[in-house]
Amino acid sequence: MSIPSKNISVVVPSYNDACNLEKCLEALNRQTIRNELEIVVSLDGGERLPPAVACLADRVIEGMHCGPAGARNRGWKASAGDLVLFTDSDCIPDPDWARQMTKALVTGADAVKGVYTEGGTGIIQRLAQIEFDERYKLLSKHEIIDIIDTYSAGYRRSVLERMGGFDESFPFPDHEDVDLSCRMAQEGYLLRFAPRAKVSHSHRATWRAYFRMKFSRGRWRMKIIRRYPRKAGADTYTPLCMKLQIILCPLLVPALLLLAAGTLPIILWGCIFLLSTIPLDLTALRSDRSLVPIVPIFALWRGCALFSGLLRGIFASEEVY
Repeated sequence: MSIPSKNISVVVPSYNDACNLEKCLEALNRQTIRNELEIVVSLDGGERLPPAVACLADRVIEGMHCGPAGARNRGWKASAGDLVLFTDSDCIPDPDWARQMTKALVTGADAVKGVYTEGGTGIIQRLAQIEFDERYKLLSKHEIIDIIDTYSAGYRRSVLERMGGFDESFPFPDHEDVDLSCRMAQEGYLLRFAPRAKVSHSHRATWRAYFRMKFSRGRWRMKIIRRYPRKAGADTYTPLCMKLQIILCPLLVPALLLLAAGTLPIILWGCIFLLSTIPLDLTALRSDRSLVPIVPIFALWRGCALFSGLLRGIFASEEVY
């Protein structure tokens, strides 16, 4: 693989996160192709970086607080590379991350998605990583995918220019990258999965924080479904069993209300729900088997959060998102 010097830009948006950003930049400076990288930090308003952190980047772009979509747009537009990689300030890329991402782009992809390798030692963090591992297994079955997550993402600059970058009407770090993926897929661009492009991350550390995050995912997912109705059906990233769980969660209420008439409804509901968790159980069995007994509880918690968020999104107009 031969890439002209400094033809690859890595853009990291950041908002008042200097401590995590420092670790991210240190990891980027340890990349196997560091001499070919331009490291760009795009500040989303907030405090200025300490000099010791700022000096780890090749360029620091400042701008008003408008969310990660706007910060990423400022970053890639100010960058010089024909290939633009993205990661988040709270991620730590493996030393070979940039090379693996670039390899996929120079061999034909218009955009590429990497993976989380770990998310922390807490129970909910380990369960969240199992969830990611299940999705990665699903993605690996597809030569062409339809989602690029910006915690580990890469694009051809020409494609970002044609697509206009990220939609800044998504003011939070939620689904702005999914929206860009949908637009690219509609235009026929090739999105590929690069499982060897790895970053580590600290996933949500409490069950409450995880619920709130999934609630937000569900809410903003409705904006995507409104724009791209076909996404309500199949995609390359969402396990069908998880969709079944989202449907089953609200049905638990009538099943419980019918207990006075007999236990059959709740037993039937329980059997179907447990069957729906088998793929996630198998993923846990391979990677973190001590969590297998907790997987159904996790799936129920996740399903309730996503259903609640989707319900909120249904009754939210485009203007108040």
